[in-house]
Order: sequence, then C-alpha cells, then structure tokens
Amino acid sequence: MRSTRLVAIVIVAILALTYVTRDGDDGSLVILHSNDTHCHYDDGLGLSTLKALKDSMESKGDAVFVVDAGDFLQGATYGTITQGRSSVDVMNSVGYDVGIPGNHEFDFGFPVLLERASSLSYPLICANLSHPDGSSVFPEYVVLEKKGVKVGFFGLLTPDATISVKAGKMGDTVVTDPVEAASRMVSLLRGMDVDKVVAIGHIGLESATITSDLICDRVHGIDLFIDGHSHTAMEGGKAEGFDLVPSDTVIASTGGHCTSFGIVEMNGGKPKASLYKGEPLRDAQVDEAVRKVKEECSAVLKTSIATSETFLDGERNDIRSKETNMGDLVADAMRWYGESDVSAVNSGTIRSSIQAGEITLNDVYTVLPFQDDLVILEVEGQRLYEMMEASYSHLGTANGGFLQISGMTVTYDPSAEIGSRVVSIRVDGSEVDPDGLYTICTTDYLAKGGDGNTALTGYAYAGVGDNAMALSMYLLRLGIIKGSDIQMGRQTAIEVFDAQNSLTEGVLVGAWIET
Repeated sequence: MRSTRLVAIVIVAILALTYVTRDGDDGSLVILHSNDTHCHYDDGLGLSTLKALKDSMESKGDAVFVVDAGDFLQGATYGTITQGRSSVDVMNSVGYDVGIPGNHEFDFGFPVLLERASSLSYPLICANLSHPDGSSVFPEYVVLEKKGVKVGFFGLLTPDATISVKAGKMGDTVVTDPVEAASRMVSLLRGMDVDKVVAIGHIGLESATITSDLICDRVHGIDLFIDGHSHTAMEGGKAEGFDLVPSDTVIASTGGHCTSFGIVEMNGGKPKASLYKGEPLRDAQVDEAVRKVKEECSAVLKTSIATSETFLDGERNDIRSKETNMGDLVADAMRWYGESDVSAVNSGTIRSSIQAGEITLNDVYTVLPFQDDLVILEVEGQRLYEMMEASYSHLGTANGGFLQISGMTVTYDPSAEIGSRVVSIRVDGSEVDPDGLYTICTTDYLAKGGDGNTALTGYAYAGVGDNAMALSMYLLRLGIIKGSDIQMGRQTAIEVFDAQNSLTEGVLVGAWIET
C-alpha cells in the first residue's frame, strides 16, 4: 500500500514569541531559499548572509522557513576533500528547516549520502526516489507549522540524475516520474488541510527529460516551486532567456554558488518571490563553521601526491593558444579516469602552471579550481572533426575555447578558412571514420556547448566525477612525472610551400610545425 511509503508528519512547534509588527503590518510568513551552493560557503554573498537574513527577519516577527534545493555536498575543494562532511557542518550552522538531494549528492556514492543525510540537523525529502521494492529512500514530504500556518513541503529529484551521475554511485535506487509524484503529493497534502503546498525541486529549466515549469503546468495545486539544478536565477517567477510554460505556480530559484538568496513572502494570495543581491552579511556561528572547515582542509591540501621533474606549462597565453604539456597531462588524466577512447578539455578551465618539484593537492586545485564535472559521451567521428574545427577557429588568439586533447593526433592548416582547417585526425594510428563511434571524456561545460563549441551537444552522457579528482588520482598513479610521460606533438600545424615559397596545391613539400 502507498501508505507504507509515507512518512509521519513533522510538526514544528509554534514559536513562543509575540507577533511583532513591521511598518504597521503583521509579520510575514517567509521562505528563504538556496540551491546549488556547491560548497561555496563564503563565496559570493556566503552562507553567513543567509543566516543573518533569517535572524533579522525573525527578530522583526516574521515566521521564517529556510529551504535548500540540492547540490550542496560537492562542487569545491572543501566538499571533495571531506566527501561532503564539511557541507554538513556549515549547513547545520545556518539552521535550515528542510532540503532535498540533488544529483551531485550522489557523487561520493549512495552510502556516503545516507551517512551525510543522517548527520544533518534538518530532513532531506524526496517523493520520487525509491528503493527497488518501491519504498521511499527519504521522507517524501514534511508538514511544518509556524505562526499558526501549516506548510506542506515535498521534494523532487531530476530524472537527469540517472545519466548525469556516474554509474553505480546511486546504488540500486530508482528515480520515478516527478509529475506522478507531484500529483500524488498535492492530493495528499491538500487532504491534510495545509495552508500552502510547496515543491522543492532539483529539476531546473534545462533538461532532456522534464523541467520545473512543465511540472507546474501539468500538476495543479502547487503554490510555490523552489527550484535548482540548472543554476537559473529567477525573480518574480521569471527567468531571463526562458519562455516559461505558464501556470498558476510561482517558480523561484537563486542561480547557485551563493551569488544570491531567494526571499518568498507567503502572505495570502500569490507568493511574492525576489532575490537578495545586496551586501554580504555576517553571522558569527556560520563564520566559525567555515573557519574550521578551512583549517581542516588547509592541512590536507598540503599533502604531497607526486613529484614533477619538469615544468608543467599552464600559463594563460600558452595554454589558450597551443598544445602544452600541462594541457596534455590534464587531458591524459581525463581519458585514463574515464576509460575513454579520447578526451578533450577547454583550456579555459586550466588556470595555472606547476613548477618542477613536489606537487600537492593544493597545486591540483589551483590548476583546476572549477572542478568541472567530467562526462562520457559516445559520438560519431564527424563530431570530433567538428569539435576540433571549432577549437581552431580561435587560432591567432589566446582563447579558452582552444582544446587540449588526449588519445588522438590532429594535423591542421592554420591558413585555411575557418571551418576547413582540420587536415587529419587519427585515433590508434588510424584516420577517424566520420561514421564510426568513439567514446570521449570531456567536461560537462564542453558537452553543453561551452565557448560556442556545439559539436558534442545533443548526446546523452554519464557523469564520472570531476577533473580535479581525475588529475589527483592520475598524479598519484604516476608518482614521478618525467617529460617522457607526456607525449607531445598531438596537434601539428602544417604549412605547404614550393621552391618559390608559394603555396603548392595538393602537394606536401614543406615542414610540419608544432604549435
């Protein structure tokens, strides 16, 4: 029976304080929200700002719920080093009331997620994540009451998780239809006579499966949909660049990385959703939690993981305009980690060189501070040609869209027209078959058309971790990096001259020039 899956209602006691007025009005029922914080505890506005907003509003008589829409365990150095434990400590210091798991909560594996969830001071809820027997992994909903107003919250996880999370990381869990789950939750909560129904979704507005506005269009009775996943900033129910499917539900989302925080007033009528983008605010409790995390991680970052006998060139003007040994090393690490035929990385993600000598974890995270998600795609060979043509459209400039590669060698003609510069691409010694299939490990940024390189867009892909993790593990495997460990000459420019130093059509008589 469905009732066996339902979790008992959680009732938060009504706060024992006088309802203070503000500018002559009763205090408000307010929902503060965050999403996709990705361990950026003190970047942007910082989580101290969220806690300070909460305390300030409560001191003025507002009943305040603090809600998170997922992707908080992973995404920056602190989370990677502690496998998300640092996020638990910081999030607990903020005083959240309820949250949901995002797809990146599974990056360290399902058992780690369950362990982290058990340490949170607030519940994670999700109505469309189940075990094979149909039982819910997390509570499907909670009902919270403040100021005499009952709010029913239910959670939704994007079906994208099944393709964006590395195989095996989600255990045997099943992501079910979020539309069916939402419809079931609305019916259930309305039957419990709640005053407001709020969906917390890690769904987003960019998906191959379902988007939050489509859910709201298909499921009536949701007063507010707090969204995450696509890192979309939404204010007043609108998102710049998106034509939302209209519905009676207000959708709110902050963009992510603590760049702003959502404020939704729920005082009768339609919720009013805005974003706080003001000055950062301070909170001693959150600041102390972040300080402890930094102190712990600082010691770990000093750990030596390898030694290099050569300078690894990640200088901005070099790596964005030509093949370098640092670019090759990062690409090699990605191909090895993803067990793919080839790999490609946009050079803009590589931000530093490494001097000869000891290499620490801190060096890795300095080189790859964005810790871009790595994905595996299977594409036709023609897409590899298109990908490299897009890369060579930037020749003559230092552009982050220039690609560093592994597993293939490319010759190109820099004097040719843009779009016709690739002369040859070889994998395992053979020319790439335009109709053949090849696996490529790349960043999700490039897979989504980053830097205008759309060659890999439109393909399903599986997540395999992040590039900093891949590089760290690859360096540990190598131990000592010698110049000979990095095979250069993967990208070669060709210039063709005849005896009169003029171009000779169709005949190669000149030199191969490495760039």
